Amino acid sequence: MQMYWNRGTRALRIERSIRALALLMAVPGVTAAGNDASPGWAEVSIIFTERCVMCHSAVAGASKGLRLDDYAAALTGSERGVVLIPGDPSGSELIRRLRGESVPRMPFLSRPLAEDQIALIESWIAAGLPEASTEQ
Repeated sequence: MQMYWNRGTRALRIERSIRALALLMAVPGVTAAGNDASPGWAEVSIIFTERCVMCHSAVAGASKGLRLDDYAAALTGSERGVVLIPGDPSGSELIRRLRGESVPRMPFLSRPLAEDQIALIESWIAAGLPEASTEQ
């Protein structure tokens, strides 16, 4: 659907505007008003609980010392150091493992996380690892 403003050569292309708005709405954390909402621990821990804590929890023995079943423990990292760098998703070892940029890819011996799940975790890291969701 395209509608044109009938003055001179200026055209109002509604279809293009609708597509642009739809793309913006598809970006995690962007709302109709354009406000950014950063996920908190509650949102990312759902993914960790579903896909990671079978190996990375106090109950499972925390493989390599990394626990993803508790906020403070996740921030502490593994026996090799921190895996989450506030504000730096690409520099965070957790993201590199989830994307297969570092080996072994995580989750180990399982299917990779969905892109939207990785994007949510990246958004959380980029926001500074907030414990609670934030509206900005």
